[in-house]
Amino acid sequence: MIYDSLKNFADYAGIAPAAWKAVAEFLRTATPDMAGGCHELGNGVRALVQKYHPHAADADKLEIHRNFADIQLLLAGRESIIYSAIDGLDTVVDYVPADDYALYRMAGAGVPLELVPGNFSVFLPGEGHMPGVGCPDSDVVKVVVKVPAEAFVKAAK
Repeated sequence: MIYDSLKNFADYAGIAPAAWKAVAEFLRTATPDMAGGCHELGNGVRALVQKYHPHAADADKLEIHRNFADIQLLLAGRESIIYSAIDGLDTVVDYVPADDYALYRMAGAGVPLELVPGNFSVFLPGEGHMPGVGCPDSDVVKVVVKVPAEAFVKAAK
């Protein structure tokens, strides 16, 4: 998991160089008033622009992905993403390959990460996260970039 300021976004380019370049180019033109929907960025990378109201935390909605990492950032609004390891947690929804997710029942509070315009988070495959938590009265415009797991550079042993 990565949680940092967008001003440091380029510092992480080495972990998935081609994907990071495509995401940076997309973000240069991303604005809160852009249309929602899916934007194909090439090499299996896609940006999903979402507009919604945050919700209360739900212990049964801790998600993981196996084949994609999520880069999450807000263009408008604020929310929390709750992070938690999944080891030892009960499965609520078994892995759904077509949609690349499984849901777990979170034990305890997890670690809340405040997402506001100007910061971002990255959740690698297998890392538990519960996005969209917050005040339901606020309007959120969010970009979730799906990066294929194979785009990430393997660390030397």
